[in-house]
Parts: sequence; structure tokens; C-alpha cells
Amino acid sequence: MKRREIKQYEFVRRIGSGGSGVVFLANDTLLQRPVVLKLLKRGNLSTEQMRATQLREARMASAIDHPNVCAIYDVGTAPAENGQGGARGEEQEAYIVMQYIPGKSLDRLIAEGPASLQLVLSAGIQIADGLSAAHSLGIFHRDLKPANVMLTDGGLIKILDFGLARRLAPEKLDFDPSGPASKPSQPAAGATYTARGGTIAYMAPEQFVTGQSSVQSDIFALGLILYELATGRHPFHRPDAPEFQTIRATQFADPPHIREIAPHLPVELESVILHCLEKQPSARFATAADVREALKTIMMAMQLDSVLIPGEPPVSLTSQQGRLQLETPEEEKRSTGILSMLAERFRESAITAADKQQTIVVLPFVNFGPSDVAPLYGYALADAIATRLARMSSLVVRPSSSLMNLPTQQLDPLSIGKKLMVNFVLAGNFLRSEKGFDLNWQLLDVNGQSVRAGGSINVASFDLVSVQSEICNEVFSTIQGFGNLQAPKQENQHRADSLSEDVSEEYLRARALLSSFMTRTGSRDELDRASQLFSSVVKQDAKYAPAWSGLGIAHLQYTRNALGGQMHLVEARRAFDKALALDPGSVEANLYRVYMLLSRGEKESARHGIENLLQTAGNDWNVRLVAGLTLRTDGMYDEAMEQFSASLRMNPSNAAIIYNHRARVYQYQNQLELAADELEKGLTLEPRQPMLRISLGYQQMRTGDLTRAIETLEGVVRDEKTIRIVYPTLALCYVQLGEREKAATFIIEDTLAAAEADSEMAYRLATYFALDGDESEALHWLRRAIYLGNENYPWFSKNPAWRKLQGHTDFERILEDLKKSYRRNQKNWKRLLAQVRD
Repeated sequence: MKRREIKQYEFVRRIGSGGSGVVFLANDTLLQRPVVLKLLKRGNLSTEQMRATQLREARMASAIDHPNVCAIYDVGTAPAENGQGGARGEEQEAYIVMQYIPGKSLDRLIAEGPASLQLVLSAGIQIADGLSAAHSLGIFHRDLKPANVMLTDGGLIKILDFGLARRLAPEKLDFDPSGPASKPSQPAAGATYTARGGTIAYMAPEQFVTGQSSVQSDIFALGLILYELATGRHPFHRPDAPEFQTIRATQFADPPHIREIAPHLPVELESVILHCLEKQPSARFATAADVREALKTIMMAMQLDSVLIPGEPPVSLTSQQGRLQLETPEEEKRSTGILSMLAERFRESAITAADKQQTIVVLPFVNFGPSDVAPLYGYALADAIATRLARMSSLVVRPSSSLMNLPTQQLDPLSIGKKLMVNFVLAGNFLRSEKGFDLNWQLLDVNGQSVRAGGSINVASFDLVSVQSEICNEVFSTIQGFGNLQAPKQENQHRADSLSEDVSEEYLRARALLSSFMTRTGSRDELDRASQLFSSVVKQDAKYAPAWSGLGIAHLQYTRNALGGQMHLVEARRAFDKALALDPGSVEANLYRVYMLLSRGEKESARHGIENLLQTAGNDWNVRLVAGLTLRTDGMYDEAMEQFSASLRMNPSNAAIIYNHRARVYQYQNQLELAADELEKGLTLEPRQPMLRISLGYQQMRTGDLTRAIETLEGVVRDEKTIRIVYPTLALCYVQLGEREKAATFIIEDTLAAAEADSEMAYRLATYFALDGDESEALHWLRRAIYLGNENYPWFSKNPAWRKLQGHTDFERILEDLKKSYRRNQKNWKRLLAQVRD
């Protein structure tokens, strides 16, 4: 049976219904993106009345342009169906087309129990911010309830169903809805709310008397949502109670004190929520903006700052005269980005079984001696210990690199552990003496606020291996009594017994430079220096497996970033083989071996390699990241997002990169609003991160803002000319402006060399040639991208840049073959992932 369509919207499935209409998931066949289509119930309205009310109000609501409000794309009327798929004569039904929001509604979240304090605050601030934007236009919601508020997979709050709101005419207002106010006015005539179904539970007391809604009734509903999030229960309504009891309790009963139900919550939060729930509208907060500021004040009082978002974010929340301000020109977007990051971090409902295992963070060891002595030793020792601990399959280790930009010696380790939501913190210090290095360490129990174990170690030099082995063994034996830990795998005995002082320092510097190149700068100078240092280390100590692994990664980066030829692939493979011969259990070497397989087109072997890593090292954030990347290029978007989210929970310091990868998934799905949210969050953390800026330029190109896209991308080139993937993206922009000669200047030998080794680079280059009209080159690079493992059929089949080739025999054959591979990959991945979960 043919699916029903309205305009370009093809119905996929029914996803819900309520008092206002029936909701469907649909596909926008013109823009190739998922949407939500709501067919509005007619009630007793005539067709003309329906157009004059529901559609007019939906169009007005579409003027609310705010990150926390679900976007309305389209409104209209269509012939009504007769139930057998046919039209009922001239009868029309109204519809609203809205943004599709993947995530979880707050009613489902509340059903799972009380949310964390941090999530209550973050969600409350975002809801209040969205309401404030609507109220500033004279629009109030009328049906605000948990089911109409979504928490996206990325932590962003989205208020739904503003299409059923009412707007107060400016002449009817006797207060400024965006600023301070005293007593609110009555709404415009006809703004009567009729409660149906379960929405009675979220009506304000005055609505039962007047039958009318107002801005103040939105604030009351917000208070109810906050109460439920904080306590897991409604203050006035019980599911089995008759409606009259709910109405009477709402009008006359005092809500139970929140801290009697959840005593851990601060009294300030209880005060804010009860203020929203005052019986008299004039006694509530005057505006939603006031609610937002009150909640922000509580958040700042809790000191939820950079410890939660490792690194040095470009913005900070500061208190001035009791009100909070953002120190940035783009206050609204930055604020939303920070808050959604917090919401995602504390979304308890998203915690998987793996996250309920014992968790630990290893803090950088503090140097108690001269600052010029071994400046990197404290960080490298922490990372080495964390790597060893991560081999315990039932222990989740937060990477110590997440704290590299923080003054850890000035912070309380237990406070850091609490804010990073771990069970244990491993902290320590070292001091150089005449006999070598004296090292002290402590294992802290965060929940018990106590010291569980500790000790002192004296080593003659930088003996990374023996120190980490001794500490890891002691930590394991201590933690084993608190959970069902599995014994760590037996270490390979061919590892080095020690490293000399000079070699250790070279190794630590090499690691720091390689990490900076891969996650922040993309600078060839840093990669060159890291490669030289790794080569020096393995020459001096050929049995130290981590140095061989680091050298292999460095060589691989040359090829993937078009900074060298195929010889680097040969050297990378040789280095990884050496590392695995010395230490077969090396997660890092096995992980990057997957990249080697992909570069040779051995995608099936790479999938099995990822499967093995997920089974043996599923607590490693990098394993989850690579799994997500591979799934993404296979077109398995939901599964990729699951892996990216798991990687983010394991390593919050890598958030900027994760947000970039998730934005790419949303871009493939043509959900550009959600992609923009992810990019904003990433750029809030690291505004100069090159891959995020390239994705931002690509996003601007996709939305038609070619001038800004070119400005963004050329800024990346000015900062670092060796980042090659920016070049075909710039060429795409110029060719769309008709500047073909300018576009061709970016297709240089280095660009082609990078595309030979990187699947995404190859596809972007193919897309450039497709737009430029060079069919032969476009198809050549498309085949190359697929050979290198980019089998993203859902995107390849609908990318609008390839419209010129639709109907081309070779192009259609490639797509048909790719479609078969995609279906095969779907089955294989589902089987592999099911085995991992089992």
C-alpha cells in the first residue's frame, strides 16, 4: 500500500496522539530530512475557522527563533482521508510540520525517578530561556508539560507544541513580557484553554476559574516540571485519582516540601520551585527570565564550572549584583551550548550498565620539586597508570588528560572526583632527590570521602613501567573489594623493565606533541617533532611497546593528513607489528591497526577488529570513538551516536571532537539545526579547533551562506595550511559561486594525495568534481572513497550535490552496488554489536 503524502511530506509511521491531534514521523522528500507532522483535530470548527485559528497561531509561533524551542517548518491544510487512504470530498484538515527531535521526553525521564540536581538546573534554565523568548513576542504556550519537553541525545532542551500557543496582541498587554513586571494582564479575548486528557495536571489554579491561560500559567507549569524532575512525583496529581481531586489540590493544597522527599537538594532550589507554584499569579516570578536567572544563581553557587568541562572554555558565568551575565558577544548561543553540555553530562537516564561499574580518575601527579624538573612526568605517569587500569574490563577509567589544563594542585581531589562522577580518585606527588625520585600516592573513595589506600615509592630514575605496575597492582587489590572486578589480563613479560631518565623525558614530550597535533592544532611542526622523538626512544630502547605504538600513530597521521606518501603507511604497519609483538594486549596498537586495515580497503577485517576491541576494551573511550566513526561511514547513524555518546561519558575532555562527529551525523540526516547545536557546543569548548571550524564552514555552505563559509574555511587555512580536508570544502564553496578557476586552485597535488588515503577526503573531492561537472573524476573519487571504507549509502544516495549525475548509468550502478553492501553491513553490524552486548 502506497504511503500517504501531504505536499512533499511522506508519512513514515504514527508516533503519538493527544488532545490537539495525531502526530506522525514523516520524511521531507524535497530536503531529504526527517520531520514531525501533526494533523490537528477539527473539533467543532469549520474549515474557515480552522484556518483562522490553528494555522494562524502556528505561523506566529514559527517566529520564535531560539535553540530551546522546536522549529516549525511549515503549516497548511490538506484533503482529509476517509480511512481507506482516499480523500473525503472537499473536507480539509490542518497540519503543522515541525523539527524532528531525537531524544527522550521529560515525562519518560521522570518515570525513571528523580533526576540529578545538575540536570534539574540545566533543564530548568533552558526551558525558562525558551519560554522567555516566546513571552518576549507576546506568545505563551498553554500546554507546557513534561511530555512536551524533549531532552536531546546531546543534552539540549527543546520545547514542543508551540504551534498550539496563543499570542497576546500588543495593545492588550499592560506589561513588558521580556522584562520586569508587576501584575500580568488578562490574555486577549478568546484565549481560552480547554483541558483534555492528562493536561489538567499541568494547569494553574486560575485556569480552572477563568478558563484562560497567561504567561503566569506557563511559569506555574514550569514549576510543576521542576518539582517532578527533582522529586520524581507530581505535587498535586496521582495517576489513579479522579480529575476533581487534582483540580481541588491544585487550587487549595500546598505542595509537599521538596526537601522532605529529596533532602539532598539545596533549600534555594526548593524556594525557586515553590515560588513558581504560588496560587496567586501575581505572587509568582514576574517573568520566565527571572526564573532562569534564579536557577543560574544556584548553579553558580554550586560551582559547576570548568571542572565539569575540562579545558579552558572561552566563556564563564559570573555573578554581578545577583544576576548572571555571559562574558561573550553571542550570549544566548554560548549559554545554550554550556547548559546542554551540562544536561548531557548529568542525564542519568542515559547511563548504561557499563557506566554503573566502578569508575576512577587518575589525577596528574604533582611535582613538589623545581618546576623545570620533568614538567610532563606527572601527566604521563597518570596516563600510563590510567591505561593499565583500563585493561580491567569492569573498571571505567576517566582519562587524566581531561584535567591537563586545570591547576590540579590547587583543587581538592575529592571535589574533582565528585564533579566528574567517579567512585575513586588516584592522586599523588613526586619529588626529585639525590637517590632518584620519591613518589607518594593515595586512592580516595569519593562516596565515602576517605582514603582507601596509599603508599610511597622510591625509584632511581624515570622508571615508568615499574612504578605504574606497583601502583596498579595495589589499586586493583584495593578496589576489588568494592565491586565485581575481573582480574586484569596478564601483562606480557617482554615489556621494558625500565626507562632511563633521558629516554622517559623524550617519550613524554613525544606523547604530548602527538596528542596536541591530533586533537587541537594539526600543526606539521608538532607531528615532525613527535615522530623524531619516538624514533629516538625506540632506537635507545627497542623493547618499549608504547613508544613503537606512538611511532606508528605518528606515521599514520602523515598519510591521513596528506603530509607524506605511502612509505609512511609501511612504516606505520612495521611500528604497530613491533608494538604488538612486545605487547599483544596493547589496546592502542590494536586500535590503530584498524585504521591500517581501512586504509587498505579491508573493511570487513576492520569491523571484526572493532568487535574484538569492544569486547576486550569496551571501557576505552578511543575504542568507542573509532567504532562510532566506522559505523558513521557505514551509514549506521543511530548506532554511531550510541558509540559517540559512550566515548563522551568515558572521556569528557574529548567533548569538542565528539560534538564534531555527532554534528556530521546530523548533517548527513539533513537535521542542520541539531548539527548547529553540536558545533556550537564544541566551539564553546575549543573555538580554534580546526576540524570543528571546517565542519562549521561546511554547515554554512549547506545552509547557503557561502560568503561566511569561505571566511570560516580560509581562517582555518591561515592558521594551519597543512590541514588538507579544508581544501576541497573551499573548492565546493567557490564552484557554487561560479568561480571555477578559483575553486581549481585548491585541487593541488597534496589534496589529491590526501584523498588517496582518506575516505572522507576522497568523497568530498568527488563531490567537488560532481558540482564542477567533471563526471569522470567524480566517479573515480567516489569509487576511491568506497574502496577506502566510506560506504555511507544513506547520504550518498540523497546528497543534493550529485543531482547532475542522477540517471547516469555508472553512477546508478555504483549506488545499486553500494545499496547491497549497506544492507549487508546492517546485518553484520547488528550481529556484531549484539555479540558485544551479550
